[in-house]
Amino acid sequence: MIILKDKKDIKFAPEGFLKDCEWESHGQYDSLDFVNPDVKIISVQFTKVGEKTYRAFPNLEWIIIRQHGFDNVNIEDCEKRGIGVITTKPFAQSTANWINQFIDEKEVVGLIGYGSIGSKVKANNIHSFFRNNRFDKLNEIETLIVSCPPEKNKHLINKDILSNFKGKLISVSRSEVIDNEALLKYIDNITEAHIDTLDSKYRKELLDTGKVHYYGHTAWQYNFSYENNIEYFNNLEETIKQCRTGFVKNPVLARSERVTF
Repeated sequence: MIILKDKKDIKFAPEGFLKDCEWESHGQYDSLDFVNPDVKIISVQFTKVGEKTYRAFPNLEWIIIRQHGFDNVNIEDCEKRGIGVITTKPFAQSTANWINQFIDEKEVVGLIGYGSIGSKVKANNIHSFFRNNRFDKLNEIETLIVSCPPEKNKHLINKDILSNFKGKLISVSRSEVIDNEALLKYIDNITEAHIDTLDSKYRKELLDTGKVHYYGHTAWQYNFSYENNIEYFNNLEETIKQCRTGFVKNPVLARSERVTF
């Protein structure tokens, strides 16, 4: 039995979806107390996974998250329980398309975070930065794109970067990745900023500059629809099959056997 929480997308699943599996779809706030406790795979989109889920499914092996982030699941708890975690990253193309609308392919682009989203950004001249490098040559960059996970990246975009960069800033990372105080201090260096999630601290002051545009975490849905989206459901189905066989590609957390004493 496979449990799929959050019905917003699943209601558009095509005929024949998971035809070889026994599965159920439940709403975000539906009780799971009555569900078969032998469930080994659960997939969520926005539902938080915690003690209630662990009690309902004592034999849980995999949690599949149908988005890019995984902050709704406590990774440390899963590691202790031997539960694997994987994300399907379904909005990579739509989020990249959102970014692409703000850039010219001829611009010199600096990309912080070359993952599933960053790899789909369209520009002829891309310089990729990585967390452990020195972010050199910022003076050559016309547009700086931030597309990295929040884990271990709090205030990665800080005064050291913002004091040396002059140009356009685009961010699809979570709000804590950007130090708003530093952004406000060096706002004169910014020609325009398109930020998908913006921390509330100094938000008003940043918006009042007229340079910062805040989109309320909507970049992922740019020209995106679940309806008739065969690729979305094929990807989910393939991920579920991987979890059933144990051959999972690039998990956030690999599953381990429970150790009992």
